[in-house]
Amino acid sequence: MRSMRVLAIIAIGGLLLAGVLVDIGDRAVLHRADQYESALVAPTGVVNTWFCPGGSSVAGIAELTVQMVNRSDEPRTVTVSVLPGGSAPQDPSNREMSIEPRGRVLLQPSEAVPGAEWVGVMVETTGADVVVEQILTAAEGVGRSPCLTRTAESWIVSNGATRSAVEQERFVVMLLNPFPDVAVVDIELVADVGRDSIDGLVVPAQRVAAVDVTSEVTVASTVAAFIDVVSGRVAASWIQVADGLIAGRGIRTAPAVPGAADLWHLPVAAVGADRRDVVAVSNPSATDTAEVDVEVIPEDPQLEVGPIEITVRPGRTALIDLSQQGRLNGIGHFSLAVRSLTPVPVAASITSVTAAFADSDSPSDPGSPAGAGTAGTAGSAAVAGSTATIGADGAARRWLVPAEAPDTEGAVGLGTDTGSLVIVNPSAAGIARADVSVAGSLARTIEIGPLRSRRLPLSGLGSGHFVVEVDSSAPVVVGREVVGLTSRSASLGVAVDQPVPIAGLR
Repeated sequence: MRSMRVLAIIAIGGLLLAGVLVDIGDRAVLHRADQYESALVAPTGVVNTWFCPGGSSVAGIAELTVQMVNRSDEPRTVTVSVLPGGSAPQDPSNREMSIEPRGRVLLQPSEAVPGAEWVGVMVETTGADVVVEQILTAAEGVGRSPCLTRTAESWIVSNGATRSAVEQERFVVMLLNPFPDVAVVDIELVADVGRDSIDGLVVPAQRVAAVDVTSEVTVASTVAAFIDVVSGRVAASWIQVADGLIAGRGIRTAPAVPGAADLWHLPVAAVGADRRDVVAVSNPSATDTAEVDVEVIPEDPQLEVGPIEITVRPGRTALIDLSQQGRLNGIGHFSLAVRSLTPVPVAASITSVTAAFADSDSPSDPGSPAGAGTAGTAGSAAVAGSTATIGADGAARRWLVPAEAPDTEGAVGLGTDTGSLVIVNPSAAGIARADVSVAGSLARTIEIGPLRSRRLPLSGLGSGHFVVEVDSSAPVVVGREVVGLTSRSASLGVAVDQPVPIAGLR
């Protein structure tokens, strides 16, 4: 089997370099419910619970740090449960922590359970004004993503890789069981080198389980994980590290997608020198083919770009390499809508890899014809990095976005993008008027036309660590991209009122 996989990966490698669309092979598809809940992180009610599926201890591949930000003018107290994982049994650790008004607290969970190989966290807080993120630190960089406010019975991770020998890739799926009863999970792994499965995986009560996909499916340039919870409910995320010529150098992490929908929005996307963004579309249906349009939403209202049309067969995942789409050249940053034209819901996410330029004559130089400050390109980064973002299947009027931007002395150079806030209006008819505030003070008011997006530099909104609040007259989707000194990350913001399905907006 392994020799067959080696031959297969050689063939697929050529296909990846030459092609635009890769169709990952069949898998054994289980029955799935037609109904789904919103994939958005949306705290509702009086008591909110955040689930951070986690990362490793200090000695592991991706050390977990949990960031808790209080955007209110009142102090907040949170209850934190650190849930261990690994081969050595260990009890969870519980503690209360206080967060100052407009303040933030960083927690190193592995300090609470020093013998654990892996750690996850559950945070319970009152009110809807505390935002919780997980930050993973590896030798390859830093990845970050919002923690989840829900558990689910099925999850989809569309795009990982396990070429450990040549690209130093390692792909890990994290499963958090915060409940007092055990959970049992089946995982289908569908890769370009074949199919594998992990059946009857037990996630103990109040523990975290790390599934090292690299040891299950080797030398795969693309692998998707379809997770079915046979008993109980779990929260799921994933970690991908890499350091190679093709995969680039970096770490990315994101929540898994909890279900499927007819329409997804991906607010952060771009093409440019040394940037490769890949959209992954998974069809979990056992019997039906999905005809899908990937629609491009430029910032420039004068630009019109035709959709990318794909077919995703039952139980398959399709990858669209945006850097190979000539129609996107010169349009800068943009957003995407992934729309199933048939009554077959899909799951969508996007990954992005950038490589740093080594000299002043590179496109990152503002004096260069293809510099980062020009309108003809995007993603010409002075910082190498790797990011991942799941799609939004719902829109909301109110969002919170943890952000950071260097002050003047900490700026990383002229012409260098230090991050951005992106607001997308998914309505085809109405205009959205959005108030953008920081620390309770209005910073900007902008209007976003129908099926358009607006991008605001984070450096123009604040400095250091801060929380951006977006209040819109109509439901919108909000994302952020943060570019630091040594890494970059992207994710959705946090919706703080009840989301509405994008597919139902007019």
